[in-house]
Amino acid sequence: MVRLIFLTVVIALTACVSQHEVELSQNKEWEQLGAYHGTQGYREWDENRLSKQGAMTETEYEKYRAGYLQGRFEYCSQKKTVNTVVNQGYPDECGNNPNSYGLIDRGY
Repeated sequence: MVRLIFLTVVIALTACVSQHEVELSQNKEWEQLGAYHGTQGYREWDENRLSKQGAMTETEYEKYRAGYLQGRFEYCSQKKTVNTVVNQGYPDECGNNPNSYGLIDRGY
């Protein structure tokens, strides 16, 4: 019975998060979607994934990217240590390498 309740809660929370992403995509709020992904520590969506959600132009992708970089900076600034115990294969997104925010590759 406890497992059933736990599973129901997990599914409900997952559905809420996915719904938030759908709402931001439908409203074409790409910068807010990127900021949401960054502050939650999620991986950045590439242009193909964004185009499936309705972002069709380079400008829309750049808005998403700007929001993501800002959110990721906030996320990484709050973390004192990086924990990858849950998923060992997940990369250290908050590493201290020179281009950890992708700015060098983009010419900033």
